[in-house]
Amino acid sequence: MKETIEYEIYIGCRDSKTLNEVAGLKELRDMVVSYFDRNKVDFSVVNATGGYLHDDGVFVMEDTLWITIIGDSATDITGLAERLAMFMNQESALVVRNCVKSRIM
Repeated sequence: MKETIEYEIYIGCRDSKTLNEVAGLKELRDMVVSYFDRNKVDFSVVNATGGYLHDDGVFVMEDTLWITIIGDSATDITGLAERLAMFMNQESALVVRNCVKSRIM
């Protein structure tokens, strides 16, 4: 088995100030797919639902995009997450980095 790096990016669709969706999940998904296609980066993307406690004390449920990138990537993952957060007017995006064992079967 080969050890490789897996990155996961979680990004919500609700504006951090208005708590309304600036762009829908489909628009965000299409943008992400287009970016990875142009840059030839292996990825998968899943629509999800997430929840978080907003600064004003309100618990917010939102549509979330869960992006997984496995393997060596020349892509600046943190920079990509920051750009997605800026585009979606999010206060943050979650980036998870894991070392995984992989095997193509």
